[in-house]
Amino acid sequence: MDMAPRKGTRRACDPCSVRKVRCDGNHPCSRCTAASWECTFLKTHGKSGPKGPRRTTEAAIRRLQEHSRGDRDLQRSESEGSLEDGSQSTIDFPLLDSMPPTSDPEFDRLGWPDIVSPAFPRPRRESRISTSSISHYLEVYQARGYPIWPVVDTETLLARLLTHPEDMEAYGLASAICAAAISQFQIDAEPGSPVEGHYRVSSALFEAEAKRARKQFDHMEHMTVGSLLSTFFLHVYSANIGRMTSSTIYLGEAITKAHIMGLHKLSYYQILNVEEQQHSLRIYWLLFITERAHSIQHDVPVMLKRAPDLPSLENLSDGSISPAFIQLCRLFNILDVTITADPSTARNALALAQQQLNDDEPSRGLENELQRADISMTQQWMRIFLWQHALSVTNMRSTHQEDEFSFSFPAKVAHNVLGYLSSLSRESLEAHGPGMETKLFDIANSLADVMICVPTANPDSYFGVGPRDLIHSLATLLGSFRGGNPAVVSILQEKLTTLGLSVSSPQKLIDLSSSEDDRDDRNGARSGTSRSITWSEGAIYTPATTAIPDFPVIMDTTL
Repeated sequence: MDMAPRKGTRRACDPCSVRKVRCDGNHPCSRCTAASWECTFLKTHGKSGPKGPRRTTEAAIRRLQEHSRGDRDLQRSESEGSLEDGSQSTIDFPLLDSMPPTSDPEFDRLGWPDIVSPAFPRPRRESRISTSSISHYLEVYQARGYPIWPVVDTETLLARLLTHPEDMEAYGLASAICAAAISQFQIDAEPGSPVEGHYRVSSALFEAEAKRARKQFDHMEHMTVGSLLSTFFLHVYSANIGRMTSSTIYLGEAITKAHIMGLHKLSYYQILNVEEQQHSLRIYWLLFITERAHSIQHDVPVMLKRAPDLPSLENLSDGSISPAFIQLCRLFNILDVTITADPSTARNALALAQQQLNDDEPSRGLENELQRADISMTQQWMRIFLWQHALSVTNMRSTHQEDEFSFSFPAKVAHNVLGYLSSLSRESLEAHGPGMETKLFDIANSLADVMICVPTANPDSYFGVGPRDLIHSLATLLGSFRGGNPAVVSILQEKLTTLGLSVSSPQKLIDLSSSEDDRDDRNGARSGTSRSITWSEGAIYTPATTAIPDFPVIMDTTL
């Protein structure tokens, strides 16, 4: 016998339950009476409220917790502990966790996420660095990095990021450029930097994003200009943070990609228009000069051969390239021609190269201080390298008859370097990263070696600015480099100790600037008032009027 529920119950009869209509709870109810249906209450109803999580719901909850915990740990490590990776404390935009728009058909098809149906799959895109944050560092590259690496049109790259957000090749290249720019220019929280949220994006995170994006678009199989350049900028980043093995591998990878694409072949350029041709030539020459410097400084063989039949690199006067970059390519071409010369003509080739490198008028005429620092210091570093090369291919003298083949030559180059530094700020040197530090170290180290191996070549202080003053000043300069290499200072410190000098002792350099007070300053020096030349005074003064003293003749190895 059917028992009718009490009036006002929320329980519906079986027919109303199936039809999903409101039941008045009577027995029979009004709807069943009107339809002449049997009104029954046979269907059992479970207890209302939570019944314990389903297995799928429990798994969904666990996934959500693990993902949220991972995001929180990543944000904490980036905001609080990212200084451990050696990158600077730049405050920047947070990561944006992209959510699919509500107009996305895929999103509409799947419906609402776990709030309604915890077991239902939820579409999710991987987190990525915001385009706003990338844009800020691309501006840094354009303003400060483009004169050094004139190979990326940042406006075009940014347009690709905005119009094609799924373009992982563009995202990987942009991330690699940002990592290189932050590490190269040692960017920290600069005034005027955009701030959004509480997190910053470190150079290490930009590197990780570049690697992820490159892997996603399979850069090893898709040989494109973007793939090549992202590899190159990862080389720059690795060199800046001291990972020289990784830096060497990345540079080799970039050159291998250039070979596969054919950038070393004339046929590659013949089908390009003028703008494309010049852009590809800039990439070729950038790889050429980078590898030559890297090979010399780290003693690894070169891969990219000089291709004299390629079109000439030209200044189209459109801002795509500077005269300084063309001049830098010319210098490295001189260097490569000289060190690959036939042994029978090596001495003549070295003499010609030293004569060409001694011409500093083009570098002194550069208005951009960053470019002037690069050209002038590279030029003097090349002179020292060719002098070292001459030790193994020709005879050397201890006199000044042939300056570039004498043991006094490193002192002359060091003297010239300190002269150039009178017009250069420390920032203009540090902007070129570890490469500039290595060049200055090579010059100072060669001078120290001569002073140790040829002891009588260390004149007393009555010579004015002598080798001891020069080596001490260069060592002090290297010791003051921001983010400098401690190994460099340590090596020079050992040699200075051997010479009876100390970097921490007061300098004995005399102020020999080109001002009207030169004579008074020198008189003050003779009376015992020495002047310490430091970076806080802006630059090291030019010893323009004092000649390098002759080293005593102690050997003549010529026949």
